[in-house]
Amino acid sequence: MKRIAFFLMIILSLIFAGCVDNTKEQQPQKQTGTQSQDPAKGKVKITLYFANENADALVPVEREIDKPNDMVIALVNELNKPEKYAAVLPQGTELIDYKAEGDTLILNFNQAFVNLQGSTGELITVNSLVNTLTELPQYKSVKLLVEQKPLETGHAIYDQPLPRNESVIQK
Repeated sequence: MKRIAFFLMIILSLIFAGCVDNTKEQQPQKQTGTQSQDPAKGKVKITLYFANENADALVPVEREIDKPNDMVIALVNELNKPEKYAAVLPQGTELIDYKAEGDTLILNFNQAFVNLQGSTGELITVNSLVNTLTELPQYKSVKLLVEQKPLETGHAIYDQPLPRNESVIQK
């Protein structure tokens, strides 16, 4: 009798395990300062867009980085490391979280992100982010938020997703 009860419990466990919903909702991903990367996973080539020397266009910059667990966070972090190029993100900018809605990536930054340097600086920053992140094949546009509200500058309100802009890339 104990044997039958034991086997019955195992069978019921397997049945219930098969009924569990494994679908995953798109939850906002938190930006963490300590992005764990496993160098054993290898390297990956990425393309970032930084301002040219006149700060009036973007130049594509290829880098090879350790393959990250989270490519969106890695790309934003790399934009904060301009090396020989001018910084494209305002000082103190941090990605709070992000989420995907279809093929649109929604980035939520802290308040420091609104400290854009004039209309040209705004153009460079916005297009640098959009063009860098739309290098990922699953995203066709990017929506920019500051503390959960659309980015507002003295020049524009960015309340709609922004598509890739090839016209600002220096040829």
